Amino acid sequence: MSWKRAASTVALLVLVPGVALFGAAGCKTSRGPRPGDLAPDFVAPRLDGGVQKLSNFRGSVVLLNLWATWCPPCIAEMPVLNRLAEKYGPRGVVVLGVAGDDDPQAVRRFVEEREVKFDILLDPGGAVGTQYGITGYPETFLVDREGRLREKFIGPLPAIGEDPAPEITGALEALIGE
Repeated sequence: MSWKRAASTVALLVLVPGVALFGAAGCKTSRGPRPGDLAPDFVAPRLDGGVQKLSNFRGSVVLLNLWATWCPPCIAEMPVLNRLAEKYGPRGVVVLGVAGDDDPQAVRRFVEEREVKFDILLDPGGAVGTQYGITGYPETFLVDREGRLREKFIGPLPAIGEDPAPEITGALEALIGE
């Protein structure tokens, strides 16, 4: 075996496991919280200029939706989120949207034009999305009264037309009943 071939074999034996280990560690941390984990707390600006902290909602069930105005599935699911806010808000469920847009004015216009019926927070740098390990918009998280993540929905919420599907309403009913 030539010294070049031997050197490349040694390099592969050293580098490949190191790259695999590094990659595996990176994947583990980028997945975000899992069901049963404490939902990562965050502070984010509100559209009215104030700020809101997720932990302020301890004691309530929270439906946390991460979305963006430029995302077609996010736009399509807004009527479903409005219905959830109307139906479950009076029962103590907080529907909270976190917009990942860089332009707060675009979010304000969107909320006004679409008559969004729940609180919207701003996440222009994507810090909240990063904390939650999202892979794209929209993603929705159900958080129980103790602040623990209970369910995660990747993509638009399951729906039948503009009505939430039984898997989302059932999950909410279970959390309300606890």
